[in-house]
Amino acid sequence: MPKYSLDNVTIDGFRGLRNLHLADLGMINILVGKNDSGKTSVLEALSILCNPLDPSEWAWMVYRRDLGGLDESRLQSLRWCFPRDARLADPDTPFEGYCSMTCNGAFPLRKLEVSGREIVEGLGANGVTSGRPSSAVSDPWLELAFEDGRGNNYEPSRGVEIVHRTEWSDGSPQMVRDRLWERLPQYPVRHTDGKRVMAETLTPYSYQINQLQVRTLSRLSAFDPDSRSAIFDLVKEFDPDIREIKIESIRGLRPAIYVDHRRLGLAPLSIFGDGLRRAVLLASTLLTLKEGGLLLIDEMEEGIHVSGFRKVFAWLTKVARGLGVQIVATTHSLEAVDGVIMPNQDSIDDVVTYQLSRVEDGTRAKRIYGDLLLRLRYESGLDVR
Repeated sequence: MPKYSLDNVTIDGFRGLRNLHLADLGMINILVGKNDSGKTSVLEALSILCNPLDPSEWAWMVYRRDLGGLDESRLQSLRWCFPRDARLADPDTPFEGYCSMTCNGAFPLRKLEVSGREIVEGLGANGVTSGRPSSAVSDPWLELAFEDGRGNNYEPSRGVEIVHRTEWSDGSPQMVRDRLWERLPQYPVRHTDGKRVMAETLTPYSYQINQLQVRTLSRLSAFDPDSRSAIFDLVKEFDPDIREIKIESIRGLRPAIYVDHRRLGLAPLSIFGDGLRRAVLLASTLLTLKEGGLLLIDEMEEGIHVSGFRKVFAWLTKVARGLGVQIVATTHSLEAVDGVIMPNQDSIDDVVTYQLSRVEDGTRAKRIYGDLLLRLRYESGLDVR
């Protein structure tokens, strides 16, 4: 039986990734490489692969990348999730995109093909909202309006139709589709039905979002009421005066994370350093995952001082191993890589590093693992990034 949910993964046509093969994934997988080598894109592709019957995951994915609304619209974000082409820069050119992924492992999915196309929403003769390919209208951006039959004109809403076609280990195919509209709220509703890997993604800025911190800790309390003691084992490494992490609403305005502190009393989490805030979210997120789950961490070193790498990553890998959860993380920091290697020397075969680089025919992932990884770092002193 496969040991992990994902053992081998290929990604082709997602963002700038072409012909990428991640061979023999381990329990702890570290993606390294230069800027724009595709590290974050790999995490995003894996989040899609883990939810093959839920095309709305694309909306979550673009939301996580652009929390601050840097892009003009969700449609603009989605256009660039497929193979990059200069024609995408022209807003008057409707696009159709395609990407594919394959995997094997304990998760029975074997292939996922995704197509996306722009559509325009309007009111048909019966007053029912309908979508149609934007290529079917002459000028959807400037001239198109819809009439509801009572003389009321409506401006069109543009969106993207995402279609997932899957193949499973038993040979059965499935197809699902979803429409992601430009004008709907940016925070989408996740569908949870169907076959999926229980996966969570943490961005470099996730720990600064109150809603995410509260929701994760609340879900953990419902899932495992005794798990807060495990969080305490980690956070006390940052400050031994911490007695508990809890959700409170002292003024009755909104729930927030508070730290029960021996000297300060009940203090908001926001007054503490980035390292503690990141550690709370890392711990509570990991503990909500079950066996076979996948934790995706972008820039694993973010917010944590180099002196804390070893204790944070030692806790993270120990708990992940006990839960049977796979980790895929990106980093620019050699100290972060060492922070993972050092506490896992006795089980070094669980740790795999992939050096990502762009080459003429695609994206290459050079795999380094086990004793070789240990020797390169501590016998030869080589930079494995």
